[in-house]
Amino acid sequence: MESMVAWLQEPARRLHAMIREVPGLASLHHLSLSVYCAQHDTLWAFPCNSDDKGPPEITEIRMTDVPSLVLLADETTPRIVADMAAFGGEGRYHTSKARASESRSCMTAPINIEGRFLGFVTYGAAVPNFFSSAAQDTLRTFTEAFGILIERSSQLSD
Repeated sequence: MESMVAWLQEPARRLHAMIREVPGLASLHHLSLSVYCAQHDTLWAFPCNSDDKGPPEITEIRMTDVPSLVLLADETTPRIVADMAAFGGEGRYHTSKARASESRSCMTAPINIEGRFLGFVTYGAAVPNFFSSAAQDTLRTFTEAFGILIERSSQLSD
């Protein structure tokens, strides 16, 4: 899994830079990718921000420890949090990490290709209520691109 993350970080950062160049998406300052390992039922989550340098900090998360992600993995639509200031309790893992990224709103999109769950991409915006229908549509396309990257990285690590 570490070799996958090592390979993924640069193309993911380039995709984040491309996203921020799309008109209306410049406020999308944070992006993190979570790659699912079915064998261990874990996610390897790491930031992929275009302005980051060096290796990312990787967090390993057991899916069973985050029931909301287990439910979201089976969905076809992303979870939108319009304003992080009003979201969830302080004890929730996702809430504290998202707030630490200085995001005011976020969109967590499951990555599924041909019925296989590959992970999530979480987009964080510096402003509340950022994820309009148009922004969501554009970001779903980028979510598919992240899925292709994950598939490609798994082929390289085999």
